[in-house]
Amino acid sequence: MRTYSGPFLTQDGFIQAQISIEGGSEESDIWGERGIGTIVDFEEGGDEGNPSVIIPTLYNAHTHSGDSVVKEVPTGSLAEVVGPGGFKHKALAESSEEDIVRSLQHYLERAIDSGIRDIVDFREEGIEGIRIIRSAFEGLEDKLKLRIMSRPCQMNYDEWELNKLLSLSDGIGLSSYRDWDENLLMRIAQITAKRNKPLSMHCSEDVREPIDDVIELGVHHLVHMIETTSDDLLACALEDIPIVVCPRSNMFFRKVPDIPGMLEAGLTLSLGTDNAMIASPNMFREMEAAFRVSKLFGDIDPLEILLMATWNPRKALNLPYCIGVSEPGGNPIESYMVLTPPRREPAYDVVTRKGPEDVLEIVEW
Repeated sequence: MRTYSGPFLTQDGFIQAQISIEGGSEESDIWGERGIGTIVDFEEGGDEGNPSVIIPTLYNAHTHSGDSVVKEVPTGSLAEVVGPGGFKHKALAESSEEDIVRSLQHYLERAIDSGIRDIVDFREEGIEGIRIIRSAFEGLEDKLKLRIMSRPCQMNYDEWELNKLLSLSDGIGLSSYRDWDENLLMRIAQITAKRNKPLSMHCSEDVREPIDDVIELGVHHLVHMIETTSDDLLACALEDIPIVVCPRSNMFFRKVPDIPGMLEAGLTLSLGTDNAMIASPNMFREMEAAFRVSKLFGDIDPLEILLMATWNPRKALNLPYCIGVSEPGGNPIESYMVLTPPRREPAYDVVTRKGPEDVLEIVEW
């Protein structure tokens, strides 16, 4: 049995706590030579274990992992790089399936090694795209929860394809509103809702888009929301629509998300690393970027950033999660990450100083 104590992150912030772990091993790598351990005892206020910081495993709420096969440095405007028919899609079309699968495997393994347990991936290329990422994902199922948000292969309406996509994936994840015909979008939204699956999309990443029309589609969550007005943000907050922001990707295209303004509007925010050809899946880097770029708009509590990578997506994306401090024992319902001891205030330390090399163990509860 191994015991750790120190700041423990709940949904309401850090508390002092101590955990005891059985099974698994802290040797070799963060997953251990014998798998991962289970928290069998929890003591609020305990301080007799090995010093550490304990937080939920990181949650990458928006990726385009298929881009990992692209090796050239992207150049051009946002539309020219990632828009329909742009640089990214041409590069994907020119890549072999073998290269794409190999790149996907490497990308997902890097995510796991940096303490990520959940990924929401916007998957292009229709049914074939799902098949390819499932192939790359084989053997990683015990270490990563992959949420696939698929989309039609072409920008037209094929009811059979849409129903097949909804059967094979966790939901539909579309590019920007302005890329699609309005009638087509409404038909996609209706079928998605009928199948009780979430519809999400990029919105106002490059230019402002009509938020009332987007909301009318019944979107589950939106990504980016940079080129917006305060009224746009308020409209999303009133409809309780979560937003995923991707600061490193945005900055690549000379754009900056107003995270303090979004929080002030009452939005629930999560973090994602976006295009794999632009940013690694390292959520420690994403948290640091989010914190530093937020300072352009005013002060921000680093705890807000840490919650965006841990508890917020677990709540906002309506996926299984553990509320606060649960009772130990029984079937594991959440995974935690044991980090090296903090050198200062724990949220600030994790957000600005910690990295994958500071992960001691992944454990379940």
